[in-house]
Amino acid sequence: MSESRKAAAGPRRRRHTAKEHGPDPIDVHVGRQLRLARELAGLTQTDIGKKLGMSFQVVQKYEQGEIRVSASRLFQLSVLMAKPVAYFFEGFEIGTESQNEMRRDEIDLVRAFRLIRNPDLRQCLQRLLREIGNGSSDDSPEDQ
Repeated sequence: MSESRKAAAGPRRRRHTAKEHGPDPIDVHVGRQLRLARELAGLTQTDIGKKLGMSFQVVQKYEQGEIRVSASRLFQLSVLMAKPVAYFFEGFEIGTESQNEMRRDEIDLVRAFRLIRNPDLRQCLQRLLREIGNGSSDDSPEDQ
């Protein structure tokens, strides 16, 4: 590039790095989705690392958004987790933090529910939980 073109382009911007500027919100979101999928599948970071030929520390850094998941690795993770690649971006909105992050007790509940093989029992539990959920807004601790 000629000197005149360099001057016209202005000063060169420095690259955004997680170390200097913190992780990118998209990388954090993808990491949270990875963690959720892993926990729902009942896998550890070590399990994923072994299956994909990396250390659990790398998986940990992916989940925390410290390092960016490459496209090829994201594809491998989607196959391993039986999720579409788009799953890792679901719920992401620019400029907002995810309020839909599942808590540990919710993850445990989903995992336990998935172990139930009887469809009638699953349907009964769903109805029961809906009724409890609908009634819980009316109940306060003082009423009991």
